[in-house]
Amino acid sequence: MILRYFLAWFGMMAFAIVNGAVRDYAYKRQVGDLAARQVSTAILILLFAVYVRVFFLRWPLRSAGQAWVIGSMWFVMTEVFEFGIGLMTGRSWSELMHAYDLSAGQVWILIPLWVFAGPYVFFRFARSEHA
Repeated sequence: MILRYFLAWFGMMAFAIVNGAVRDYAYKRQVGDLAARQVSTAILILLFAVYVRVFFLRWPLRSAGQAWVIGSMWFVMTEVFEFGIGLMTGRSWSELMHAYDLSAGQVWILIPLWVFAGPYVFFRFARSEHA
């Protein structure tokens, strides 16, 4: 059962990669790097929300515990992917950590937080719909 949720993460990463490409090639020059990253973060959160909602409608979560396990798994996979790709492409640790600096206007941290909490949010949402 957990395998299907593991595989679902790859769909989210496809959205993330396409979203980043659209940001870099469609509007980054017009609005600047920081604003483009902020906009693409909001778009990605919405894309993930729709994707996860549809996925969980098809394969509902059974418990809050299962939701937290899936969220934790997705969080770890997201962070390993983000730091792994970053380091492989020659970015330094300080560059990678800068994306998490809210005081500098960086909002990337909202993505891994949403990936972590999203399954629980949708589990609770689904339960309230059926109550």
